[in-house]
Amino acid sequence: MGSDRLADAGVRVVRDYRDISVTGLSEVLSHAGNIRKAFDTVKTHIRAERPDLVLLVDFPGFNMRIASFARSLRIPVVYFIPPQVWAWKRGRLRKIRKHVDMVICILPFEEDLYAKAKVPAVYIGHPFAGTVRPSLTRGEFVAKAGVPGDRPILTVMPGSRRNEIRRHMPVIAATLGIMRRRIPDLTVLLPLADNIDEPVITPFLQGDHGVTVLKGGSHDALAYCDAAIVASGSATLEAALLGAPTAIIYRISRVSYAIARLIVHVDFIGLPNIIAGKEVFPEFIQRLEPETIARKVISMIDKGRQGVAGELGSITDKLKKQDSYRLAADAILHFLERT
Repeated sequence: MGSDRLADAGVRVVRDYRDISVTGLSEVLSHAGNIRKAFDTVKTHIRAERPDLVLLVDFPGFNMRIASFARSLRIPVVYFIPPQVWAWKRGRLRKIRKHVDMVICILPFEEDLYAKAKVPAVYIGHPFAGTVRPSLTRGEFVAKAGVPGDRPILTVMPGSRRNEIRRHMPVIAATLGIMRRRIPDLTVLLPLADNIDEPVITPFLQGDHGVTVLKGGSHDALAYCDAAIVASGSATLEAALLGAPTAIIYRISRVSYAIARLIVHVDFIGLPNIIAGKEVFPEFIQRLEPETIARKVISMIDKGRQGVAGELGSITDKLKKQDSYRLAADAILHFLERT
């Protein structure tokens, strides 16, 4: 189950994931029909094909059910980027021990957590540490993007899921309006996630916000910006590794947020802040006030990249800079050899 990038890599995709890729508990309920159909499709495929291995990647609410089903058929299960049990649902550790044969961890503190729970685990370092880098020089990038290279650049990334874009873009648009009044020559870049088409974003850009929408190019956009506004998720870690001063935003439904407050036990939601153990990037969660966000981002632009360089360097040092995907592949191959 995946989409275009897996298909391009030669994978036979039996179910596209895009219409079930949502965040938030109430949001999942509204997509329950599609999720149930996807689950049935994958179950039918596994039952018919009887694969030698089921490899799960992230997406815990769905994939833990697949793990249970595969185990009922005595099919081995490896979980790459396992559930964030350190943040919430620690009880899920028991289910992982019961249904998963090995987990492949990407955060430095996860291996010990799983080891204490007697779950076989391998830590490979975070893949981003070895792969996240700009593909062009600054001059090449601004020329390709068609934007001035001598003006302040703000990169905005509202999320990789449609429901995230719907919740974040109105706030981002209002924030840009405020910032443009104070920095008239501000250049704004919006690199789209691979699975998001431009028509999804354009309704939120009505009016003169002067936003340049890019298909791809997020690493360059983060590497060469003066500041960024990024929805919480893996993109915030990309921003940290590329040295971009970043404001982290996130909003879910009121019901989802109320439930999350009861069951999530972390001081921060941004990966850079979690890894650093302190707020390196300011977080604006649920209550997103454009004036407050604009004021903070303008302050970051004024301070420049040197204002966070030292803190971001410490985050990079905590992540193993190595060929994590190769190590993951080796771990999977060794597991198959043993079984």
